[in-house]
Amino acid sequence: MRIDVIDTEAGLEAVREDWDRVYVDDPHAQHFLSWIWLKSYLSHRKRWFILALREREDRSPHVAFFPLRLTTQHDRKTGVFFDEIIMAGNFSADYTGFIAQPDYEQHAIAGFAAYLKRQNWTHLKLDYFAGPAQRREALVRALQGPEVMFRDSSPRNPENIDNCICPVVALSPSFDDYLEQKMSSQTRQKLRRFLRKVESDDDYRITMATPQTIERDLDFLFQLWRTKWIGRKGKERTERLIGATRQLLMDSFKDGNLDVPVMWYGERPLGALANIIDRQKKSILFYITGRDETWKTPPPGLILHGYCIRRAIADGYKTYDFLRGNEPYKYMFGPDERKISCTLFRTRSGRNLGDVIHPRSIRFVYEQALQMYRDGAKAFAEAAFRQLLETVPSHLGAQFGLASLMFEKGKLHEAEAGFTALIGRLDDPNPLYLRLGDTQLALGSYEEAARTFGRIIERSPFDAQAHYKQGVALVAAGRLSEAARVFAVVEQYNYDNPVQRNFAEKAREALRRIVSKAEQAAAMPVAAPKRQKNQAGTASAIVERAATELVPA
Repeated sequence: MRIDVIDTEAGLEAVREDWDRVYVDDPHAQHFLSWIWLKSYLSHRKRWFILALREREDRSPHVAFFPLRLTTQHDRKTGVFFDEIIMAGNFSADYTGFIAQPDYEQHAIAGFAAYLKRQNWTHLKLDYFAGPAQRREALVRALQGPEVMFRDSSPRNPENIDNCICPVVALSPSFDDYLEQKMSSQTRQKLRRFLRKVESDDDYRITMATPQTIERDLDFLFQLWRTKWIGRKGKERTERLIGATRQLLMDSFKDGNLDVPVMWYGERPLGALANIIDRQKKSILFYITGRDETWKTPPPGLILHGYCIRRAIADGYKTYDFLRGNEPYKYMFGPDERKISCTLFRTRSGRNLGDVIHPRSIRFVYEQALQMYRDGAKAFAEAAFRQLLETVPSHLGAQFGLASLMFEKGKLHEAEAGFTALIGRLDDPNPLYLRLGDTQLALGSYEEAARTFGRIIERSPFDAQAHYKQGVALVAAGRLSEAARVFAVVEQYNYDNPVQRNFAEKAREALRRIVSKAEQAAAMPVAAPKRQKNQAGTASAIVERAATELVPA
């Protein structure tokens, strides 16, 4: 057996034939684990990866797939980043898990668990894991170990709805059979009566979304949904959920896997459903609804679901799936209950396995550390840089960032050592030489600083900042005539960049002062050593002030 890791769109495209075969063969596979759904969903996500099991080490076909994603959290108490492996479809998919050809299920569990136990994570979340209980139990046993613990949960929303219970209607061969076998006599009579009324009254109609109407129909659905939920969920969360759901539904519609029936009274929309179509498993998945809460009869929800069930039976579908949640209204349609599970694995240490950042998180943590640095959260940035270096000791960005922080904290010798260690390792060494030169100035190593800034000038002869700082170092080293020549170079050039223009002005002002002091010294009597000493002291103060400008507090 061999585990491949797929983490690119091209890689996912390449395994479609294998994936579709495994999906059809796995009797427990659900639409949110289908290739067509994941292809669209993952195109909007980052740091996803799919474990793919081959029967043999060669190029034999894949026999199982486990789609996952990596997220990274920041502990503001400790400053440490930690990683979580979650199901690839979390936050949108009602069902998650893996798919496998039946003869290879146990091999898949063993292979996937062995791979995951070698990864660096603090949490592994098997949320809304679908499939038979024994599949989940076997995976839990395989993942257990001395370093991790686990617990199960059954999430409930504020209305006390159990989201691990999924009502699913097994459809009958005919709509009449369905009504007789699945519905109570009272509900059956109501549905028949209301469907006849809607279909015989010209004021009522039910339309199905087309490419020309899909945007409008989703607008109706979400406006009705928004009216019901905004008071409980709040405006910000409501709009965030609508945005994510609209994207998901539009992807399904473009893939040809979405029905949006709308019930009308005249030009007034009374209700709408969004049903995802699983053509491979012959299942209709009810995803979201919106209805006019002020319209009581005929009830739009009952009519639309009844209409869609009748249509699904006529088209040969096997199930009408109400997805997660045991809301009471779903049970009037005669469903059976499907159970799913939520299991959280976490490390006993509260840190990643291996005590390092997951390799897929290194870039993310580095970007977060840089943002913390820019935002002034220097303690968090330092902790992040150190954590990166514990994971990748050769990480150039983290080394540079940590040395820069040491400079700003006044730990100048540590900063100098850090910058010096990077010499010859960066594609563009100028920022490094600039920081190293600043550090040497602050340490009073003026000769070394002048040489360091000179390295920048060798590479960038017109760099006003490097000329100015080299001149300051030379003045501090008592080499005034050389400093004057360095300051004078910028007189030859014009600068468009505001930063460079600012340093050019500083260089001109420093040159003016040197010339002025030299003229004053030349005008003094020769036998006046004491005044010369005072002048030198004044020049030194000027340089000291200039150097101070270069070194942030």
